[in-house]
Amino acid sequence: MELIWFFKTLKKYIADYKWQFILLFICLIFDAAFDSIFRASLKFIIDAAIVPQNYRLLVLILSLLAVGAFLYICIGILGLSLGARLGIAITNNIRYSLFEHLQNLSMEFFGRRSAGDIVKCLMSDVQKVENGVITMGLTVVILVLCNLLFSIIFLFLLNWQLALLSLIGLTLCAIAPAKIASLATNAGYQLLQKEGQIANVVEENILSQAVVKIFGLESRMSQEFFAHLDALKQIYIRATFLSYLTHKIPMVGFVLTQIVVLSIGAVMTYQSIISVGTLASFQVFLLGLNLNILGLSSSIPMFIDGIAALRRISDILSEVPTIQDAPDAMDLPHFHSELYFDNVTFNYSSERSGVKNLSLKIRQGDFAVFVGASGAGKSTIINLLMRFYDPDKGRILFDGVDLRHVTVRSLRSQIGLVSQDVILFNCSVRENIRMGYLDATDEQVEAAAKSAEIHKFILSLPQGYDTPVGDRGGQLSGGQRQRIALARALVRDPAILILDEATSALDPATEAEILATIEHITQDRTVIFITHRMAHAMRADVMYVLENGGLVVSG
Repeated sequence: MELIWFFKTLKKYIADYKWQFILLFICLIFDAAFDSIFRASLKFIIDAAIVPQNYRLLVLILSLLAVGAFLYICIGILGLSLGARLGIAITNNIRYSLFEHLQNLSMEFFGRRSAGDIVKCLMSDVQKVENGVITMGLTVVILVLCNLLFSIIFLFLLNWQLALLSLIGLTLCAIAPAKIASLATNAGYQLLQKEGQIANVVEENILSQAVVKIFGLESRMSQEFFAHLDALKQIYIRATFLSYLTHKIPMVGFVLTQIVVLSIGAVMTYQSIISVGTLASFQVFLLGLNLNILGLSSSIPMFIDGIAALRRISDILSEVPTIQDAPDAMDLPHFHSELYFDNVTFNYSSERSGVKNLSLKIRQGDFAVFVGASGAGKSTIINLLMRFYDPDKGRILFDGVDLRHVTVRSLRSQIGLVSQDVILFNCSVRENIRMGYLDATDEQVEAAAKSAEIHKFILSLPQGYDTPVGDRGGQLSGGQRQRIALARALVRDPAILILDEATSALDPATEAEILATIEHITQDRTVIFITHRMAHAMRADVMYVLENGGLVVSG
């Protein structure tokens, strides 16, 4: 069943390259056919040319083999080129499908799946699929199966009794490790899962180095990492042992088969039942089969890793977004009246609460401030309004329309968001601002920067608007990143501007400057300001105080 699932899954990615795959298949068939003909020629060289001293026939046979060898080399090079092209094409197809699917998944998925594990799946696991399945798996398996087929045909032509005996032995060699292979695949899957956990631990540690050093956590982190490595060792030992056991069992079985066939064949030659050439050719075929099985069994561990990796990839691809447009979803008209939370209750999980029985109204043009301690539910309101999540109970109305009945894109296109943790992309200042509205002209980008009062600073940079901001905006200060994020939100001319703790991480002077900028640019649009500082409520048209997910004061 594992193999059936595997081939069905892989078929989706091979379908676009079926003609290249067919051509590769033809190259592999020729490779296997020439190999079998070369081995069978030994019988004719011995029995028809050497023993009767037929020099002309010997030259003819060797000449034909030389021509075949030339074609074998040329077609082999073509096959290698096709294999390399197919490998990267199919791998990129898998990576793109996975990356595209990730773009459509809801925030709920990213909340329960670690970033390090996702990155490992996208890069390392896909690489295992290429190495173990596409490069080694398909190519080696097809070549070996073709060799087996041609070899068995020639073995029956040489002597059907010995061929039948060989076939029985080969069948037992193939069946014996089947159960172990299934266990090995499951163990390999567990190993990749554990490697994904460790990748997340490493990523978390690297991003938290400031905290680690401040609180002297180096030793603690090393101890925890060692514990993870120890757990990995136990899983690795079992997975590797089972994987290589599936490699060893066919080899042992084949050696025993070859000894039995050689013994019986030698007796038959001694009794003149078969010729010396037949015995020699038969043994060369068996040796070739041995090498084929050795190649196949050697690729089994990588093949198992590839299947396990494909399972992890399929786990992500089988994820269904929790937030999707309804079949009859409508495009949301431009915001003109009010937002209304109608008795809304939402919890992220059984352990993590959000808001409960929340009812509130924000009119168009309001400067609404939400105040409350951490965990009070302020950011949850934003997550629900952006429709990163849907309420468990109640509804959110946008000009009287339930958000569940509108398209997500039309909703989010009317909202600009600036959060506390500013995320800038590793590209130029211009492109970071343009991320807010991909069709924005250079003039619109600069107008948004002027509104965010960052235009003059940008012009002072070495390359102006084309200056790279570095990884996560590391080349800029906190205030500069906030202003670029503000410009990115403004370039889309949002009807609703959301500022989620956008100034809480800044020093008082920078915060005051950005708040002044915000007051200047928000006079003609609805603003939702999230903060834990009561002093900011003095700027509001309407204020909501939250505590433990509920509304305690408003006015």
